[in-house]
Amino acid sequence: MDVIYLKGQKVNIEEPICSAIGFFDGIHVGHMALVDEVIKVSQDKGYKQALMTFDHYPLYVLGKISEERYLTSMDDRIRILEAKGLDYLFVIEFTKEVAALSPEDFIQRYLIDCHVKHVVCGFDFRFGCHNLGDVNTLQHCSFLDVSMIEEVIYNGEKISSSRIRQILEDGNISDMNALLGHLYTIRGKVIHGRRIGHSIGFPTANIDYQSYFLPCGGVYVVKTYIQDKCYLGMCNIGYNPTFTVLDKPSLEVNILDFHGDIYGEDIAVEFYCLIRKEQAFASQEDLIQQLTKDQMYVRKYFEEN
Repeated sequence: MDVIYLKGQKVNIEEPICSAIGFFDGIHVGHMALVDEVIKVSQDKGYKQALMTFDHYPLYVLGKISEERYLTSMDDRIRILEAKGLDYLFVIEFTKEVAALSPEDFIQRYLIDCHVKHVVCGFDFRFGCHNLGDVNTLQHCSFLDVSMIEEVIYNGEKISSSRIRQILEDGNISDMNALLGHLYTIRGKVIHGRRIGHSIGFPTANIDYQSYFLPCGGVYVVKTYIQDKCYLGMCNIGYNPTFTVLDKPSLEVNILDFHGDIYGEDIAVEFYCLIRKEQAFASQEDLIQQLTKDQMYVRKYFEEN
């Protein structure tokens, strides 16, 4: 899959393209309905398959939210879409200048100039200055054919990235993974921490989680991938209230049956379920007893699942 970053330049593509368009944070089940439609249309018409997204949340660029937290990094999205066999991923550099484009100018610059002949979008997709462009705008463009995908429902509610983030804040990993259609995964570099886990017999890999949206504070059943090798683990997210409380939540993994030095390495953490929410313990001994139980829970979970 070719990844093309669009910064206002002309794209030298001659083949007709069918492309989905949207932000696609999470690449959840609702998003995959658009991707599946792209594949179907492309096979029917002999078009190349593509997805068009943005490099940053539009609301963040416009200053309407103070920080950018994502469910999937751009690398995650590339990895998932490559597995689907798409030909192109177009990444629009979203700026205030792009936000100010009229819907007609947006269509010309990012669809027609990229040789998109058929566009796939969700029923609520909006674009252009003040979000004036919508599905009807696309459908009235004589240069485009349009497929509109209705909302995808799970347990009576629309699947959306905002709903997934709320479920993530509740620690409901089972529902979250069902909505995503894949395991929630955080990737990051192993960094130095305070080595408290090491001092009490439960060494952890402290992960630089960058701008990932974190589940609620607690201990989770996870699998950890280090250089393509898989290890069971228990992941703690939170402020370490039993000791000196941190300024920001940490993400650290006690990797079972692993004793190597992995500082500076990139690892992936897959989430399976919440064992317990974060709590402060009266003593270090109480914490050690609970961590021993947590490790047993992890091993039993994977024996039974």
